Amino acid sequence: MIIAVFTWKGAPVTSETFLVTTYIGLFLGALWAMYATGLVVVYTTTGVFNFAQGAIGVFAAFFYWELHVNRGWHSILALFVVVGLFAPALGVVLDIVIMRRLRTASLVVQLMVTVAIMVLLLSVVGDIWEADTARRVPYLFGINNGIDLGPSQLPWHRLIVFVVAIAIAVAMRYLLRRTRIGTAMRAVVDNRELAALNGARPNVVSSTSWALGSMLGALGGILIAPELGLDPATLNNVVIIAFAAAAFGALKNLPMAVIGAMLIGLLRAHTVAWLDFGSDFRFAHLSIAPLLLLFVVIALPQARLEVGRLVHHLRRHERFTKWWEGLIGCGVIILLAVAFSGGWLDFGIWDPGAWGSRELNSANEAMALALIGLSLVPLIGWAGQINFAPLAFAGFGAFVYLKVIGGGWVTFLGLDRLGLDPQDIRDIDNGYWILLVGLLCAPLGALVALPAARLRGLYLALMTMAFAQAMSLIFFPNPWVMPIIGTGRQFPHIELFGVTFDDRRGFFLLLMCVFAVVVYALVLLRRSRYGRRWMAINDSQAAAATLGVPVVWTKVVVYALSAVIAGIAGVFWATVSGNVDSVQGFDLLIGFNIVLLVAAAGVSIPVAGIFLIFIPLFTGLGHRLEDAGNVDFLVTLLDIMTTYGPGLLVLGMVFNPRGAIFEMGRGFSPILPWRSDARAEIAAENAQKREPEIGELGLERPFTPEEVIAIDRRLGILDDVVPKEGYGASRS
Repeated sequence: MIIAVFTWKGAPVTSETFLVTTYIGLFLGALWAMYATGLVVVYTTTGVFNFAQGAIGVFAAFFYWELHVNRGWHSILALFVVVGLFAPALGVVLDIVIMRRLRTASLVVQLMVTVAIMVLLLSVVGDIWEADTARRVPYLFGINNGIDLGPSQLPWHRLIVFVVAIAIAVAMRYLLRRTRIGTAMRAVVDNRELAALNGARPNVVSSTSWALGSMLGALGGILIAPELGLDPATLNNVVIIAFAAAAFGALKNLPMAVIGAMLIGLLRAHTVAWLDFGSDFRFAHLSIAPLLLLFVVIALPQARLEVGRLVHHLRRHERFTKWWEGLIGCGVIILLAVAFSGGWLDFGIWDPGAWGSRELNSANEAMALALIGLSLVPLIGWAGQINFAPLAFAGFGAFVYLKVIGGGWVTFLGLDRLGLDPQDIRDIDNGYWILLVGLLCAPLGALVALPAARLRGLYLALMTMAFAQAMSLIFFPNPWVMPIIGTGRQFPHIELFGVTFDDRRGFFLLLMCVFAVVVYALVLLRRSRYGRRWMAINDSQAAAATLGVPVVWTKVVVYALSAVIAGIAGVFWATVSGNVDSVQGFDLLIGFNIVLLVAAAGVSIPVAGIFLIFIPLFTGLGHRLEDAGNVDFLVTLLDIMTTYGPGLLVLGMVFNPRGAIFEMGRGFSPILPWRSDARAEIAAENAQKREPEIGELGLERPFTPEEVIAIDRRLGILDDVVPKEGYGASRS
């Protein structure tokens, strides 16, 4: 009410204008209800929350445009082909190829894989249809044909959307609650093996669920495209509204999800019609859904402490990196950065030469993103707290940096009365203030941790996503936060020890040194008491609490640490471009990509963010091949690797949940002279895989210790045996 009083437009409210605004809100709510219905159906029947629901709608909308507009098919035929044939086929393929392998995967892996599918589908749309080109999808039966409401007209398209949305919600509710297949769907997600014993066919049931979810996503994307246009980012962001509606129904209650969608639609329409937030908050009306999602998730009852999930075998104890190993590794990273950027390495395939401005720009951007990715290592990798808002913390760090180096905070806090001159602050090298910026970001991380400490799993992911979206729509676009300038650098070059890093290669090497220092600090932190605490609450919060670990306080500390790292990285991220676009610079989709790449590399490994450095390597190689000519195939191949590589790497988590760097390390560690433990582990695994020849064993030749281990393993006598000093040495 207070917000309405201060932001009222002053437009007269009549019965006619109120009626028109209401039916627009109901229409928007009906569109979002379709997405929400698909999300609820898939989650209720498979246990997987599909972040790719919006991307499926985007792909379907472009495919419908291709058939109906570009190729001249009738709208009904094109709609049938896309929604009735293509969408269910896509859902079944996703289930067979990917989703069935995620049944026993952790929630982090499940969410990352669906986000990867989203990124891949959006990349495919961009490559096939050149998504930057303006396109329009016509309304069904035209925009000028409909029912006369007096002051306005209700187009048939919007009326059909409303009726179809309600019909779908009723049909899905009946399907899940009153039919045999619906009962089987809910039974399979509760207990797959028990449902199979009672006659259900789990694979058929899960494929049916994904087919229905894809059909609803495709239908929603096609019907909303005439209103929003064929813009992939805009269409995909609609699904965030559906997330809020689904959360309103606790992700499982279809009627409440539909009511939530209608409520958001009415709030959105009436806010646009009657309220004016001014130019400082020009995207405030778009923030209704993420704010509602944030409030709904925070209002949920506190999650109970849960014990760790029982698995088929005990997880092996992870070896801590020794302090000197971490020191050597960080030194190698810096030396390789110097060698690559200087063009000192020649593999005989192509002459790298010194990196030019294009390669260095890409390298600086990649390393700034890698620094932001490091903030996820203690939070997601060790403590198991899912976070989709790394750029929100990074953007806040950039904002604090602007205020600190400008000296305005001195006047704001009244410190000028104590004799502190803002000009003296501006005269100090700005690089010295970066650590202070990180410390000032810690309270924001602690503030987010307070509601996050009550949540677990999917709700925690939704809360951080809503927080990131709200920050990008309300906070960052404000001119006071990120002043809009025409030319010049909004963020000055870093000055440290009297040296100004205005040279691209010098700034890259500075970034690499900062990256190495943070990595080494995380290596030492992993060996500390707090590192062990974070791993403990990740394994089992109940067990950690029983052992005396303060769970809430531990979460607050790890969130604060993550905010500190992200805030420092945000300064470098903003300095790379010098003039940050407050709307696009901290977009949620960029944050998704950061989380994806770090997860694909191995989110529990501090050096995981270095994977982002492959972006400038591929980019630089592509530029040099283009300059050489006659290498179109290789240029195309590198472009495909750059575009689809992150998504494909994350899909690899289906087979290797611990990330690519973990497997690379397992393959490399046995050749290190001091890693006898790695060689013993590989020998034990080979012994487990080897099939003993029972016919001659014990008769013509004696059993070897490895063969005994393999037989005991097959008989289930031993759980995990690693020969070290001969047969009998074991560990769990």
